[in-house]
Amino acid sequence: PNHVHLILTPRDPDGLRLALAPVHRRYAGEIHARQARTGHFWQGRFGAVAMDEDHLAAALRYVALNPVRARLVPSAVDWPWSSVHAHLTGQDDGLTTTDPVLRRYPRFAELLDAAPDEAGFMRLRRAETIGRPLGDAAFMARLETLTERTLQPAKRGRKPSRSNGAG
Repeated sequence: PNHVHLILTPRDPDGLRLALAPVHRRYAGEIHARQARTGHFWQGRFGAVAMDEDHLAAALRYVALNPVRARLVPSAVDWPWSSVHAHLTGQDDGLTTTDPVLRRYPRFAELLDAAPDEAGFMRLRRAETIGRPLGDAAFMARLETLTERTLQPAKRGRKPSRSNGAG
């Protein structure tokens, strides 16, 4: 009731903003009009995690099972605002395109039934909190090359002092 999770693959670098900004404006406008409110609608900025294929399964499970973890429903299929229905039936629903997920996980129901991966969920939450991508070394290196930025965490602690030999 207080947030939404989406798994999106933007087509270009500005894709997330172009997709989400008009939806946010329209939805916030409708709710504000209905409740005769003004001001900020969402609590904070959206969080995003760039991730490699290996972390996608954990993200799919995290999103699908979130209403269950929050004790809003007994089963993921019981949450009416979920893409779980589309993925279980294999039918796009006008909002969800099932092919990208079902091509990777044709047995989507088994993905949901697997034992909870709390460590994977924690990695996702941490990556979103600190704003770092989630992936193996090759994925991180590729992103660093593409963005021309250092994305891997640096060694903790003070940087060694540069000594000129005098001392």
